Amino acid sequence: MWRINNVIWRIRRVIRRTKNLFRWLPVIWKDEQWDYHFIFEILKYKLTIMSEYIRKNGHHTSAKYDADRMMLAVRLIDKVQNEEYIDELIDYNNLTKEIVDKADAKQAKAKRILFKLLENNIEKWWD
Repeated sequence: MWRINNVIWRIRRVIRRTKNLFRWLPVIWKDEQWDYHFIFEILKYKLTIMSEYIRKNGHHTSAKYDADRMMLAVRLIDKVQNEEYIDELIDYNNLTKEIVDKADAKQAKAKRILFKLLENNIEKWWD
């Protein structure tokens, strides 16, 4: 009986990994080597699918909280990756150094919060 269960488990693992390969294919296809943007794309995708999995299948008491924190990290990555606070400057007609410095500070703060969130939580995010 043990051998049959082991064989079934191995077959399921191959199927799961094959599905995973196809799930990641569009992300990897768009990957490039020259910019941090692509590192963030991979991290965002991984956190998104982990969040969905843990929210649905998490066996620990803080599963929903962990999934929410992962999605917070995804939103922060979007802000950092898209330079959201810098892009807001386009709406200003009269840019001053003070306005630009404020946008730079917000952008840097979003990046600090993102990496602090990852530093404090990433090793806890498992099922």
